[in-house]
Amino acid sequence: MGNLFCLPIISLRDAMENSIPAHSESRSALLAGQIKRDWWGVTISLIVFTAALSLLRFELSLERLDFTFYDFQASNAFDYRRPNNTVLVIIDDKSINEIGYWPWRRSEYAALIERLHLAKAVGLDIIFHDKNPFYSADDDQLAYAMEAHGRVVLPTAISADQSRIHQPLNTLLKSAHTTGFINAYPDKDGVVRRAHLFFSLPEEPLHLHFTLAMLLAGGDEHILKQTVQHPLGPIRLIPFLGPPGHFESYAFSDVIQGHIPPSVFKDRYVLVGAWSSGLGDFYPTPLSSAKQTSMSGVEILANQLENTLRNHWIRVSSPLTNALFSIIPVLFICFVLRHLTPRRAILSTSLVLVIIFIGNWFFLHILSLWIPPTAGLIGTVLAYPVWYWRSQETVLRFINNEISQMREQDPELRQALAGRTAPNTLPARLSHLHKAIELLREAQQRKEETLRFISHDMRSPQNSILALVKMQRQNELTLSLDQLLTHVENYASTTLELVDDFMDLARVEAMELEMEPMYLNDLLVEVCDDAWVRAQAKQITVVFDEPEQGVWVNVAPSLFKRALSNLIDNAIKYSSNQTQVTCLVKNKENHVQIVIQDQGWGIPKVDLPYIFQPFKRAHATKTDGPKGSGLGLAFVHAVILRHFGEIRVNSKENVGTRFIIQLPVIPEPGSKHH
Repeated sequence: MGNLFCLPIISLRDAMENSIPAHSESRSALLAGQIKRDWWGVTISLIVFTAALSLLRFELSLERLDFTFYDFQASNAFDYRRPNNTVLVIIDDKSINEIGYWPWRRSEYAALIERLHLAKAVGLDIIFHDKNPFYSADDDQLAYAMEAHGRVVLPTAISADQSRIHQPLNTLLKSAHTTGFINAYPDKDGVVRRAHLFFSLPEEPLHLHFTLAMLLAGGDEHILKQTVQHPLGPIRLIPFLGPPGHFESYAFSDVIQGHIPPSVFKDRYVLVGAWSSGLGDFYPTPLSSAKQTSMSGVEILANQLENTLRNHWIRVSSPLTNALFSIIPVLFICFVLRHLTPRRAILSTSLVLVIIFIGNWFFLHILSLWIPPTAGLIGTVLAYPVWYWRSQETVLRFINNEISQMREQDPELRQALAGRTAPNTLPARLSHLHKAIELLREAQQRKEETLRFISHDMRSPQNSILALVKMQRQNELTLSLDQLLTHVENYASTTLELVDDFMDLARVEAMELEMEPMYLNDLLVEVCDDAWVRAQAKQITVVFDEPEQGVWVNVAPSLFKRALSNLIDNAIKYSSNQTQVTCLVKNKENHVQIVIQDQGWGIPKVDLPYIFQPFKRAHATKTDGPKGSGLGLAFVHAVILRHFGEIRVNSKENVGTRFIIQLPVIPEPGSKHH
């Protein structure tokens, strides 16, 4: 295969290393440099991309994914401890059945407050905006009970536009220790995750959340002061202490009926609110489950109050901190991908993703820090496909360039890949590459066979000449000068024939063919006539079954005639005396078949797959068989391929051999279809 004789191929890596000529080291260095630049490009691009995702996660709506991860992590704490500082008095279905239909008379709340006289503070999560026209004295009774207790907190509500505060009934307002807003602010998905602890209106004092007002009423001003002055600010993530129903709670009716002793509430914060279906407000939380999908507003207040007492809140990382933590796993996995195999790389990527989840859980539950992971996860997941796409693109482009150079230098490779455009998809490129590798493998094998041919077949006649001369000089062999020269001539002729066959094969693979239209019948007649003398020596008949309608083919005349002559000469050489060699033409729709058939020895079945390979000879072990180089059929095969044709063989020992050549046909020159 021309210059491909010197190109060994073992694997893809070997193809990249060994298929490059003398400048391979510099080419390999260029490839390594390009891969390194690609790595830096991919790494920097992913870092910038990940940082942008992190900094712009709200604009890109990534917070919804962050919410999902947060809820999953928040719901997977090792244990939940039941709070001791806060207790609930709930307006449940049992209380509704015992006390009566809602709304209740305010005297019922007055009775409750009297039963909670030992409580540290009492918070009524119930709106009292208007007077009860039917029981006007009840408002005074409730006000009296609140004033007597001295530590009752009433709720307020912030308007939707946050422009004003809706206060409770003035009579009750004067009797309450203080008030606080109870507004809940769910995220975009409707889940309550955050607490808004205070806010301010222009020219008004600071408005406290209901839970902070409870601290003020309970005498924990120092905790209140710490909370307000805390650098976390007014908005914080709530570390829910348990799923719905986690807090200690008692039915409203049980408390006012004396079933629960007042000592249960001593020095504890008591929150009173609705728990019954159809009453009050319920919200989903990160800890919501399939059975209890929502948490009552009063229990959400209890969680906020308990966490305020503990000064336990979940901090949200700053945008820059979040960007940094998002970049770190991406940078790590990019470094890993450059040094690992694809299988290990994807395992490492999976491990990094697991580490991100574990680290996220650790920061949330141990350090009370929430670092949104979505940006880091996306960057890490993208690292593997992006890097391997880019690196394979570079390697494949490099290989394509190498194949293109080899195509320019080697006609056989150019012939094999003729009609194939430069592939754009990975499978097509791999198919393209596989074909080139197959040819390179064949080249390696042919290189080895060429070396064997040169070292044995071509050296053998020369060694014989040297042996004859040496023996003649030492008088070990007494030949006349004419006999000696005859032997030398025969050996030299054998060498020249071998050299000629070898060079012919090399030329047909490397040379540019000058094609011209030929009438196939005339060409075959000429070839058969040329073989007549050789056939007569063995009394063999050469028959050309000329078709009525001939065809035209585009061939290099001298080269194609020689290929056909080789086939007919082989048929004569391997046929017994007084047999027949037949040559016939079969016209097909868009091609023609040339069939050359003999009645000779036939080719052994084991030799048929290799019959067109250089240096492969059938009957090579027969001592009485014809001599040859094993290059004749290889030459024929190369010529047919260069003519965009095909050749195949059918043979049976002691019956004969049939060679079938298939060629494309062309319109007759000068015809209207030409």
